[in-house]
Amino acid sequence: MKVTVEPRTLQSSGTLDGLGLHGTFQYWRDAGHERDDEILGVRTQRTLRAGDREYVQNANGGVRVIQGLLHRRQVTEDFIDSGDFARHPESVSLLGYGRSTDGRAIWRLRVAPPGGTAYGVGIDASNWMVDEKSYPEGDSIATVDYADYRAIQGALIPFVEVDSNGDRAFDISSRVDKVSVDRPIDPSVFAPFVAAVIDAAAPVNVSLETSSGHLFVHVVVKGIPMIFLLDSGSQGMLIDPVSAKRAGLAGEGTMEIRGARRTQGLGVAALDSLEVGGARFPAGVVSIVDLSAVTYEGKSIDGVLGYPFFAASELRIDPEKLTMTIARPGSLPAQGSSVAVDTDRELPEIIAVINGVPARFLVDTGNSNELLVFHAFVDAHRGLVNYSNAHAFAPNRGVGGSSAVVPATVDEIQIGPYKLYNRRAGIVLSDNGAFADSEEAGNIGWASLKNFNITFDLANQSLSLEKTRWFDEGRGRSP
Repeated sequence: MKVTVEPRTLQSSGTLDGLGLHGTFQYWRDAGHERDDEILGVRTQRTLRAGDREYVQNANGGVRVIQGLLHRRQVTEDFIDSGDFARHPESVSLLGYGRSTDGRAIWRLRVAPPGGTAYGVGIDASNWMVDEKSYPEGDSIATVDYADYRAIQGALIPFVEVDSNGDRAFDISSRVDKVSVDRPIDPSVFAPFVAAVIDAAAPVNVSLETSSGHLFVHVVVKGIPMIFLLDSGSQGMLIDPVSAKRAGLAGEGTMEIRGARRTQGLGVAALDSLEVGGARFPAGVVSIVDLSAVTYEGKSIDGVLGYPFFAASELRIDPEKLTMTIARPGSLPAQGSSVAVDTDRELPEIIAVINGVPARFLVDTGNSNELLVFHAFVDAHRGLVNYSNAHAFAPNRGVGGSSAVVPATVDEIQIGPYKLYNRRAGIVLSDNGAFADSEEAGNIGWASLKNFNITFDLANQSLSLEKTRWFDEGRGRSP
């Protein structure tokens, strides 16, 4: 919910519809403080801004500070919503005349303020209001459409908003029901969020299992032993429908899953917690998704421990001993070299240097490859990564199916202070799914990561690497 004229305080509330569910939202703004709560079924997401700091609490209870990719988007959002883009033509380009999604005439602009991400903006040609905003997100263009502007005590407010990730079947629409302007707001509304974290009095060591180049861990869901994939490249907590039924979990609504391909989940279920080696993880919610494409010793797995698990705990993975240490965030002694990590998108993303070019990569324990490079990055950097046989397709399997890759060799990739040479890579040809992400150059998979003892402390936006005894930089490999 945004305004074009800033009153002293603003409160609004209304309804949400989408993903087969009906919900509500509440919004508060007072000077430099802003909060937005959205409840859709069992999912709750809260956003809090205090000055130039922004915090997001997801449906699993984790809290992250927005300071990377999403922060740059917010810079542009503020630039547009405040009307500053109309006062700073040096940051705006006119793209031409067009039509909105419902056929109205609009002027199309490109808005790129200093420190922000470039957005597309549509201005209604009849009333000069912001009709839509758009920006690259993953494998598509995300859009926000506004309608039904009303003036409430000097504040101009769009009463209808539709957020889309590029697939209209998963749109979420909001409608304002109530607005209060310049009314007092209880300061407690802007109290800092408290993150849900792993319940473990002391660090817990658990054994890991390997199968087909993946890492698995034994978990207990509602007293039932299960096997889960350990996947830092998954944004959520997932459970297979067969396993969900065993645990008595019933899903509601639907959701879109971007794995190897886009696929539709079977709903989201409330799950208070699950146990890993005696440590209790406060799950909150879990998505029910067909995981039959991922197997452990030839059998379908039960679930996936994704970003929420990594964010609620500090995890140290030892590839030699095949063990994982689980502790409360920030409690393990420092070990190895620190690598800057961006968790804005609920993924551990780093800047690595591939053949001399810095690029964003996902640190992906759930991918068995040494390296995946997305074709959009390869196309944008002609000659940087060469592959000899563009017709030697091989499948890269994952949640949602598989995507075609062609083999290649990356001469060098630098991760923090470490260089790895002659990486066996796959060039992903897909234009759909997580492996076609426009914001990333690719994934650093487990076959490369196992050269390091890795410490994830994503709650504190920390990632550390330490060479294992079997560290192999790859110089001796034939290209």
